[in-house]
Amino acid sequence: MPLFTMITGTVLILVGALGYYLYTTTTVLIPAILGLIIFLLGILSKKEIRRRKCIHTAIMVVVLGLAASWSGIKDLPLLLSCSEIITCNTVVRPVAILFKSIMFIALLPYLIVSIQFFIKARMTDR
Repeated sequence: MPLFTMITGTVLILVGALGYYLYTTTTVLIPAILGLIIFLLGILSKKEIRRRKCIHTAIMVVVLGLAASWSGIKDLPLLLSCSEIITCNTVVRPVAILFKSIMFIALLPYLIVSIQFFIKARMTDR
């Protein structure tokens, strides 16, 4: 779980950095900030004594990130119906919707794997 946590954090950091490089707007750095927090929690969870608290905290950060990026995933079909994403007139702030959607897509597998991991851990405890 610590490795997957660090990979998820790294993906979000790269998404935010790429977004800032391409569009030079500070709001696309939100995935990078969230990714940095998740990455640091992954590093901290390498020690067995801190693993449980750090992974639980990372999952809470992921849930908050999913909740915050849900509005982007709702509008993604409208955004993809445009010929050019940047100049799309059917949605407000197309770059924000694009990066919220990418953040949602990057965080969802972590939540699913975490749920499976916790179910498996509870079953083996009994």
